[in-house]
Order: sequence, then C-alpha cells, then structure tokens
Amino acid sequence: MSQTLHAPQPYQSGRLARIIDGLRYGGGVGQWSWLAYRLSGLGILFFLVIHITDTFFVVFAPDWYDHTVAIYGGVWFNGQYYWPLRWAFRVGELGLIAAVVFHAVNGVGVILYDLWPRGSLYKKSITWTVQVVFWTIMLISTPIVLYPLRKAPDDQVKSPAHAGSSVEPALISPSR
Repeated sequence: MSQTLHAPQPYQSGRLARIIDGLRYGGGVGQWSWLAYRLSGLGILFFLVIHITDTFFVVFAPDWYDHTVAIYGGVWFNGQYYWPLRWAFRVGELGLIAAVVFHAVNGVGVILYDLWPRGSLYKKSITWTVQVVFWTIMLISTPIVLYPLRKAPDDQVKSPAHAGSSVEPALISPSR
C-alpha cells in the first residue's frame, strides 16, 4: 500500500502564518479532543471571571448584584421581561455544563494516557470512550436544562428598583 506524501512547505514567518499553519487539520479525533479540551478550559476560565465579578457585587454593591441576577433571569434595566435574554443565558448555562463535563471527562482520559503504563496503547479507545460518556451526559442533561424555557416564568419578578420596598410588584409577562 503506497502513501502519497505532500511536499514540505517552506517556513513562513509572521504570527498570522504560524496560526494558520497550526490550525490545519492534522489527524483524527485526538486533535479535535485536544482543541476542545483547551477551549473548554478557556470557557470555564471566562465563566469564573464573570462569576467572581458578579459575586463581588454582593459585598461591593448589593443593588448591582440583585440587578445582575435579574438580568440572568431575563429582566432588563426597565424591569421588563425579555425572553431572548433568558434564553441566551440558559443556553450559556448549557454551554458551561458542556465545557465542565467535557473538561472533566477528557481530563480522566488524559490521566489514563499519562499515568497508566499501557494507556498509550489504548489511546484511541479511551478517546472514543470519553466522547461517548460526554455525549451521553449531555443528551440527558440538555432537556433538563432547557425544559424551564418552554414557558415564561409564572412567579413574580421584582425589579432592582423595588427590591427594598414593601409594595408587591406586578407580574411581568413576556410580550410575544
């Protein structure tokens, strides 16, 4: 069986050329797993920065924290409910779950490659097992995470402006 080899390409200086060269697809599920592992780690880091910042608001400015939490639920500055905002944050939560689950499951695979003496012999099997476990968990958790989006929240939503008052807020309903 013969294999056609590509002619070597000359070195191209410059940052953009090196980035483009590094993004060329070079082989199989292992490379995609490597890339997804790095991207999921960056996604988790991005979430942690946002989470630490909004949690800091509890101490620094509690009204800002209340407002931030209301935004996560789909309530904007004017106290009006916007369903696209709520959907965006819920899909973002699903993305965070996917990043954490993939990073954790793939991390176990990396541990097996590195610490098990025969791990390198089973690298492809381990990588496929990581994929099956990840997709199984995501197929189970996705409907659970998205199920609350089937209808607008029925509970009463307080806008941050009324957070300290004893007046009952009006029910905020979505405009469709």
